[in-house]
Amino acid sequence: MDYVTVFEVSSDPLKGISFLLPGLVLSLVGAVLVFRPSVLEAIGFRRATKWPIFNWIFFLFAVVWTVTAGIVIVARGSSAAEALEEGNCEVVEGTVENFHPMPREGHDTERFEVDGTHFSYSDYVVSAGFNNTSSHGGPIREGLPVRICHQSGTILRLEIER
Repeated sequence: MDYVTVFEVSSDPLKGISFLLPGLVLSLVGAVLVFRPSVLEAIGFRRATKWPIFNWIFFLFAVVWTVTAGIVIVARGSSAAEALEEGNCEVVEGTVENFHPMPREGHDTERFEVDGTHFSYSDYVVSAGFNNTSSHGGPIREGLPVRICHQSGTILRLEIER
């Protein structure tokens, strides 16, 4: 069979980095609370300077959370890309069976099996592997011939029959 690659983990090394945006925003707010509270007072937030210990705790928590999450996301992506590059993954080939699509509004995972191997993922879960559900434009469908390179169920490369 002739396959075309529709996902490969190494093609998107910063996949999931958008997960850090709220942490970056909160870090910025914390920095203003700590280093420039007068800016907040000028726009009517007088309580901003009354709780300096809270401001520091807020700022430090936001920074630590953002840095930690960033390190974890980059490390998982690098590890997954390295596993694929070195061939440290299992390859299954066959047709998609027992396909359960994720509803458009979420609150579930998309699941399927190929040659007895179970896969499960969601657009709403940060992962280095494939997680593009059919309700959000993903390619997986019941009966689709695929070849998947995976590590413990995390899809590192997804190929579909041409």
